[in-house]
Amino acid sequence: MKDAIKKIGFSIYGLLQGALGSYLALLGFAFAFPTSTPDSKDYEEDLFFVPLGYIIMLIWLAVMVTTFIVLRKNKANLLSFLISWLVGLGGFWLFTFIIH
Repeated sequence: MKDAIKKIGFSIYGLLQGALGSYLALLGFAFAFPTSTPDSKDYEEDLFFVPLGYIIMLIWLAVMVTTFIVLRKNKANLLSFLISWLVGLGGFWLFTFIIH
């Protein structure tokens, strides 16, 4: 019973990390690499958010690396996380780029 609850927890965590984590990673990428040109009026404002974008992407990377380090000892929990992460990632991409 305890092992099943762990797998369900890792699945929920994977879905959230796949959907919301991907959203934050994409948001960090958009902040870190603005598309405005130097002669644009919003250029200085866009450059203000560049460090925030790098921080968001580093936090996302740290969370993912920590997750893989913690879960690498138990292959079943890692597989449960990866499958649900891929489902969450697919749902995020589907919603962001196809439906919306």
